[in-house]
Amino acid sequence: MKIYEVLSWLLIVMLAIAFIGRIFIAYINPEVFLVGEKLGGDKARIYLLGNALASIFLAALLLKKNYWMGTVLTTLYFGYNVYEGYIFYQTITPFTLLSLIIPILTLISLKLDI
Repeated sequence: MKIYEVLSWLLIVMLAIAFIGRIFIAYINPEVFLVGEKLGGDKARIYLLGNALASIFLAALLLKKNYWMGTVLTTLYFGYNVYEGYIFYQTITPFTLLSLIIPILTLISLKLDI
């Protein structure tokens, strides 16, 4: 098993955690900021469920062994979520930092074929 395969499995786990987190937020307290505007209620639920479905789509890409496309899109997905979290909440947690570092390491290992 190569390093990029192990990192891809780690990305799948991280996408599953992101999916569960978005579903819990949509169920418990549907509030989110989108482009400077605070969304609440049904609009926030739709946004959070769309974000959760995007993570499942990306996990499916990685499960189908489409490593390049899945890793690039996962990097963009987590990059957007880190940007959104930092701009609107001014916090970066260790999970959000890892969610940006792991896809970049996966891209590097894919390029080097290790």
